[in-house]
Amino acid sequence: MLENIDKKDMKIIDYLKEHGRDKISDISNSLDIPRATIFERMERLKKDGFIKKFTVDLNYEKLGYTVLAYILIEYDPKAKTDQRSLCYNLSKLDHVISASIVTGNWDIIILTSHKSMKDLSAFVLEKLRVMDGIGKSLTVPLFEKVL
Repeated sequence: MLENIDKKDMKIIDYLKEHGRDKISDISNSLDIPRATIFERMERLKKDGFIKKFTVDLNYEKLGYTVLAYILIEYDPKAKTDQRSLCYNLSKLDHVISASIVTGNWDIIILTSHKSMKDLSAFVLEKLRVMDGIGKSLTVPLFEKVL
């Protein structure tokens, strides 16, 4: 599918990573590409699945969520749920920013946001540890999120 992407498309994609909310006219002016071309290419990039969605990058600290943590999860193969379903269910929990299936010593990794260490503790003890499919977990609080 990469054969459908050219340098102009990549310029648009790179621009959108930082300025996803800009108007098409602003993108056109910044990249010196005609407005109609920007519109058509963005529509094609969405239709072809290169752009899945437009979203926001939240400043969790400003929102009062000063504790971010990665939680590594070992899937319990004796569970009544499969690993993909578990990961999907985790992604839908409050405080979960992202959830991914990984390889290595752990099976799933989630990124979470909390207002305090006490809230993080309650999340792990009262939500995660009671979920079918979770064998064990390792919580890694972040000192600082750079990107």
